[in-house]
Amino acid sequence: MAGDKHKAHLTIPELHDSQRNFFASGTTKSVAYRLEKFGKLEKTIRDSEREILKCLQTDLGKPEVESYVSEVYFLLHEIRRTRKMLRRWVKPEKARNPFYFLPAKSEIRREPFGTVLAMAPWNYPFQLSLSPLIGAIASGNTVILKPSEKAPATSTILKQIVSEVFEPAHATVVTGGPDVASALLEIPFDLFFFTGGEKVGRVVAAAAAKHLSPVVLELGGKSPCIVDRTADIDISAERIVSGKFLNAGQTCMAPDFVAAEESIRKPLSDKIRQLLEERYGNNREEDIARMIDPGRFDEIMKVVVGPVYETGGNNRKSLKISPKLLPRAKWTDASMNQEIFGPVLPVVSFHDIDDLLKQLRALPPPLALYIFSRNSKFRESIAQSMPSGSICYNDVIKQATNFDLPFGGVGASGMGRYRGKAGFETFTYSRSVTKRYFWKDPFTLEPPYENALERLRKILK
Repeated sequence: MAGDKHKAHLTIPELHDSQRNFFASGTTKSVAYRLEKFGKLEKTIRDSEREILKCLQTDLGKPEVESYVSEVYFLLHEIRRTRKMLRRWVKPEKARNPFYFLPAKSEIRREPFGTVLAMAPWNYPFQLSLSPLIGAIASGNTVILKPSEKAPATSTILKQIVSEVFEPAHATVVTGGPDVASALLEIPFDLFFFTGGEKVGRVVAAAAAKHLSPVVLELGGKSPCIVDRTADIDISAERIVSGKFLNAGQTCMAPDFVAAEESIRKPLSDKIRQLLEERYGNNREEDIARMIDPGRFDEIMKVVVGPVYETGGNNRKSLKISPKLLPRAKWTDASMNQEIFGPVLPVVSFHDIDDLLKQLRALPPPLALYIFSRNSKFRESIAQSMPSGSICYNDVIKQATNFDLPFGGVGASGMGRYRGKAGFETFTYSRSVTKRYFWKDPFTLEPPYENALERLRKILK
């Protein structure tokens, strides 16, 4: 398939056909081949680091340190871990056999689906494009990657990197807007992977259903951050601020709002306000990312109602919104009726756990649930009463950066899991294999049956 590198301007159906043929050739089944590609991918990313950071600055105005840690280093770490663990993951799992199968051997093999479509969002346009590609390639699939058209500079560097590492029939980047996305959804991929909002997620799920293909949806939602009176206020505030305002709040698993026990709402809000002043005061625009477009800027500003503390002004021309705290928000406010996905943090209050659960149960299941408390009974009562994709106690986002933990949502926040071994399992299916031998079967059921049922009952107890 080396000649495919020089074939240009393939249509989407032609590209899909070439990937099907490449998968059928068996090349991607070779673990050595996959590992070779990962070695080259790691080197290419490292060699392209400066250009990647520049593209992320162009698209989102991201501070360089945020881009490096959350996008470049994150992916390098995932590649290294995959290279280290892949041979272990692909080993068949031995299975037991009923005694009436004997002699026999059984095992469970993990098999790739075939051709995968991965559609990525704009908020972490580099990481959230290549992370599912890594899982799909590690599992032996071919991949068509569709990055977000809202991050064009990053889409360009993604296309360069992927084309340098992979044959187009193995993995390729297809760019474009909604028309390209619609065309891709008409193709019968063997697995659909989408990261983004619930509205488009439903469209992708419908397309996958039409083709009877599995689908993975990584969505979002309002991830609650609950703080009770037993929590350490200073440490809680520091961790909440760090997680919430990373990437200007445009992180799917960021704490969307704080629900504080009424007795500590004011001291917690005061501490958050102090931290915002220390970290973002004097209108330091360079230390926070911008909104992706004017529409998102306007949507965020609409939820800023009631008392507000902000570290500076808002610049629609540069799409920069200063970090904002809504210290006396109400559960019925506009900021509590939709996922914020921006640098605005409402703080609502609750009187007791029954009051809190009543409010939380009115919300769809979130991607993450954060609980700051020294009271284990309180923590577990909430965890047992509210479904979520993940839970983190006394911190935020940490569970989503641990490659030994699966990442994904539930209900409106998504379906399916990936990252690390969970990604390998998501992009493969379980294939049951039983091997028997040409020996006479001691337990064969053959007519005439006569008293066969009575004999079987004695054996099958």
